[in-house]
Amino acid sequence: MRAPLLALIAWGHAGLIAAMTLPCSSALADPAQDCRSGSPEMRVGGCSRLLAEARTPRQRAIALDGRCWANIDRGAFADALTDCNGAIRADDQYPYAFHNRGIAYAGLQNPIAAITDFNRALAMRPTFSNTLMNRAKAYVTLGNTQAAIRDYEEVLRLKPDNEEAKSALNVLRGTAGTSPSLNANNSLCGSMGCN
Repeated sequence: MRAPLLALIAWGHAGLIAAMTLPCSSALADPAQDCRSGSPEMRVGGCSRLLAEARTPRQRAIALDGRCWANIDRGAFADALTDCNGAIRADDQYPYAFHNRGIAYAGLQNPIAAITDFNRALAMRPTFSNTLMNRAKAYVTLGNTQAAIRDYEEVLRLKPDNEEAKSALNVLRGTAGTSPSLNANNSLCGSMGCN
């Protein structure tokens, strides 16, 4: 449903009357902005409006992937999976959709499927450090410490100041001292960064 519009009447230079409409709600002003920022619910709505405006497969993929990420933030992993699947059907060369679908799979406790999607995202964008971080966490979940260490080391090669990767490596190598234990399930990294 569209927001009510307020009609303003202004006098033009030649004495003509022009009608101008302004939306009463800023949440409906820019679907692309709403898709990227705000609460997860606002982002779902913004991405849905953006999807309705999409004209190309890549635009559909971006809108569906944005809604996928908003659903991940809501903890609605099954909905996220549906949206990411749609994004991949729209454009199977959009790496963020594979990345976010991997997070959705991880949220659904399927680390093997998550790793498969993280691998696909990394095949398209090998320097995507968030994907490397998430794949490392999925490897930890599966008990594959060596693979996790390789991914964390690659993150540090790309981003030497990444404290999360440093800490995780210390834990995995047994040099953490009194550091908290590594928890692969509570801090997945999305398109916008780690949460």
